[in-house]
Amino acid sequence: MTFQDHLKTIATRAISSITAADAKDIYVVSFFIDNEDDDPRQPVLTIGYNTEGQFRRSIADASDEAEARWNYAFWLQNDLAVIGDLARDPDGAAARHRWISELGLWYEEPTAPEDWMATVGPIAAQIEANFNQTCVSLARHLHDVGVIESTLGRRVPVIVHELEYYEGIARRTEAANPPGLADDFTAWVRNG
Repeated sequence: MTFQDHLKTIATRAISSITAADAKDIYVVSFFIDNEDDDPRQPVLTIGYNTEGQFRRSIADASDEAEARWNYAFWLQNDLAVIGDLARDPDGAAARHRWISELGLWYEEPTAPEDWMATVGPIAAQIEANFNQTCVSLARHLHDVGVIESTLGRRVPVIVHELEYYEGIARRTEAANPPGLADDFTAWVRNG
């Protein structure tokens, strides 16, 4: 199975596992991207969601309602699936390794720290860019085939993000969703 097929299978299963009772309160799906052990060769996608109830509970702790609604720090941070994690998804981790190798981007860790920026830094950036684009394509796929809408009963934006928000996050999120669906989030990122 290709890495993209693995992502689609696990993500579809994860979103479809949301109960009807929970679905009513969900306003956003989270595609949180991080690197396992801070290793750029091990990007991981964690799929979760946030609810209106959690948003309301977070307002008092946030600087304003928009921060409580859109800042991941205030979300449930649940994990419906953790795709590519070596311990939790070893099949996905193996598929990810094959995928990065097939892209010609797998590298061995340099022994001298000064070699990292010169040799590994640009390759790590390419891995990140490819992984981010793959996650954007996955979100579009889930919208296009109706997994999100059929499970949640309506269209809900998928936020493709890291811990920090910046213009690249806004652009990825726009690309991951039907036009206009993530406008409130992207406006918050751009005006924040």
